[in-house]
Amino acid sequence: MDFAHFCGWAYAIFWGISFYPTLYLNYTLKTSDSISLDYIVLNILGYFCYCISMYLQLYNADVRTQYQGYFEGKLPLLSNADLFYSFHGMALLLVLASQIFCGNTIWKFKNERKSFKIHTLSKMVLMLFLVFAIFSWKLGDPVFALLNFAMNLAYFKIIISLIKYIPQVLHNYRRKSMFGISRLQIIFDITGSFFSFAEFYLKSDIPIVEAIDANRGKVGITCVTSLFATIFLYQMYIYGTSRSEQRLKEKHYDLA
Repeated sequence: MDFAHFCGWAYAIFWGISFYPTLYLNYTLKTSDSISLDYIVLNILGYFCYCISMYLQLYNADVRTQYQGYFEGKLPLLSNADLFYSFHGMALLLVLASQIFCGNTIWKFKNERKSFKIHTLSKMVLMLFLVFAIFSWKLGDPVFALLNFAMNLAYFKIIISLIKYIPQVLHNYRRKSMFGISRLQIIFDITGSFFSFAEFYLKSDIPIVEAIDANRGKVGITCVTSLFATIFLYQMYIYGTSRSEQRLKEKHYDLA
């Protein structure tokens, strides 16, 4: 295994295990109230799109042939590590969703969440996905219809990643606390982003701008992940992570 392939599996492993600290922390604290409902719903939709996109780009002969035709004989800079990351992440998100929706029954949590309504923005994203799924085949050059569909799914994952993190950032801001958010998860996300960028750079044998254009889905997701992981680290620095800090700040804002 050369270093480029090592980086590919390293990013997939670090991003993959980044889910576990949150699952374990929720189990330890007996609550999943720190997780935004919009975040989990949008995340599941995003990973669903990414799983399909990765499978089509790696194993569908028509998509790979169309990709070579469109990008002058090149193939996407993807590997089984990307497929592992997407399907593994999807499975763990479903476990995390069970901690939110069935936490008090299956997991014996003490969740205090009273509302399971998602925000209007999230509803709009879900509607946009339905429209996209219906009309995606009709858009663009029919010669590259299946390729466009596969790549658009990855782009949709980028859009969802941008949107899904915003409710969590706002959720943390309103609580004025990062209690229940795993620092280890954020560190894993940043480390995985580093290896993802390294893999992309090492595997690319064309000018970097052309390589980015041909692999916008994976590069975009890496950029978004590293950006918001940095924001979460900053929120941990200014808000703290203990329950006592959270309650003190809640009391302060209630008095205010």
